[in-house]
Amino acid sequence: MGLILLYIRSLNPSSLVYRLIFNHIQCRKKLNHIIMKRNKSKILIAGILCLAVYTSCKKQLNVLDINSPTTTNYFKTASELQNGVNAAYSTLRSASLAAREWYFLHDMRGGETASGGPQLEAPRAELLQQTNGAPSNFVITMAWNGYYQIINRTNMVISRGPSITDNIALRDQVVNEAKFLRAWAYFELVTQWGEVPLYTAPVVSATDYKGKSPVAEIYGLIIADLTSAAAGLPATASELGRATSGAANTLLGKVLIQKGNEYDAAKTALLKVYGKYTLVDNYSDNFDGDVMVNGQKVTDGHEFNSESIFEIPFMDKGDNNFNWGYNGEGVASGISTIRNQEFGIVWGNIVPSKLYLEEFEANDPRYKFSVYEEGDMMLTYGGTRPGTPFTADNMNVATSTRNGVTKKRIFKKYVILDWDNSGYHPGGINQRVLRYAEVLLLLAECEIELPNGSLSLAKKYIDEVRSRKSVNMPGVSFSSKNQAIRALMHERMVELGIEEVNNIDMLRWRARGYYPSIMADPRAGQQNLLPIPSSETSTNPMIK
Repeated sequence: MGLILLYIRSLNPSSLVYRLIFNHIQCRKKLNHIIMKRNKSKILIAGILCLAVYTSCKKQLNVLDINSPTTTNYFKTASELQNGVNAAYSTLRSASLAAREWYFLHDMRGGETASGGPQLEAPRAELLQQTNGAPSNFVITMAWNGYYQIINRTNMVISRGPSITDNIALRDQVVNEAKFLRAWAYFELVTQWGEVPLYTAPVVSATDYKGKSPVAEIYGLIIADLTSAAAGLPATASELGRATSGAANTLLGKVLIQKGNEYDAAKTALLKVYGKYTLVDNYSDNFDGDVMVNGQKVTDGHEFNSESIFEIPFMDKGDNNFNWGYNGEGVASGISTIRNQEFGIVWGNIVPSKLYLEEFEANDPRYKFSVYEEGDMMLTYGGTRPGTPFTADNMNVATSTRNGVTKKRIFKKYVILDWDNSGYHPGGINQRVLRYAEVLLLLAECEIELPNGSLSLAKKYIDEVRSRKSVNMPGVSFSSKNQAIRALMHERMVELGIEEVNNIDMLRWRARGYYPSIMADPRAGQQNLLPIPSSETSTNPMIK
């Protein structure tokens, strides 16, 4: 909940996307008409259309509306610049991204999930069950729009930064936060789509369309942005939820590993984070948060703990409100996530896959920390009440099989069933995006992949993860690179399962030829790259 102040200060879409490129009252009325018609689904193109409206109105009206910020009368101070980056954070937590479609985009393409039954909506089922999604796929389209909205908003902040002189320290922090967010968005795009349009300046003209840029060029911008952010951001955020140097170095390490053959540089970035954070004793503390029941807060959870490097704040306001408008904007709008509904026992859209369930060692405590199954107890209020058992009848999900045992199971991470089972309850659990356990496993991967790397040091990093107090698993053993890679694959799945990293891991390991030489491909036949949405190809003349 550390970004509540950010949410209050965030501007709505008409202030930070549409109004940024025109400044006349009559033009805004025409813009609203265009938006209400909803003929375009792409945020950037909606903004471009507004420019044409502005041009047609220019001769009719020449009155500046001082109540509506524009590129000519706004972004004059560091505080106003911060409002701009706050708007990018708002997009990050919108339903287009972290509140809904982002985790579906990742989890449906990984190897850890299976369908919860016929209730799984068609666009999500398509990503899960087919080799790829169609260009018209709703999840693909919404995520694409969200990424580019972040990019356009951060481009505005970065471009206006040099003209701000009233508070240099705040200005530089804000610009580097914007670079971190822009890098994150482009990393999401380049890993899942490959060549995409590369915008480095805000869209201000109807001719500002871009064609696809080479992957190397996109990675170049990402690395430059993160290098700047790592050097310019503080180690401790001024407000919980803002990017830090630790977040920038962690993401930089991930980027360099995914890019390939950059393990030395990745190791350098990750070692700047090593030892600066600590694993929490209780593994489950990484996936809980605030919960309101009948108007009363029943738990705060353990958000922004010592293991968290970057997380996206949500809040349970107790009103069961969710922002189905998909824009993440507005003080009065819902600032909750719908994830706990999707993964729960009422909607029951997805369940753990057989591959995921059987990857756990028989005595690994993380299995019970990660999965609920028939016979387990809900509504125990953190173990202070007897609770109610999960049964086949109260779980609206398909069965799954683990080691020959078939029963109903759901994911336990990010759900609130220990506190509430009211049927519909959008949650307030923060989405952890980067945490220290992954830093340790990324360092292990560097040691395994480097020609002069140390398998013993890789073992040390993996064992640090396994020796968490509540996990306390024995150390790993391997004597060859292939054995070490398989141990790493195992540990990343059981430690980071359903945390939106597995599909990216699969792309990396598929490219390195580790399927099927080290293990079977979890999604054999899957196409590596997503299609560019038809909403983009139908409006962008540079992409056909």
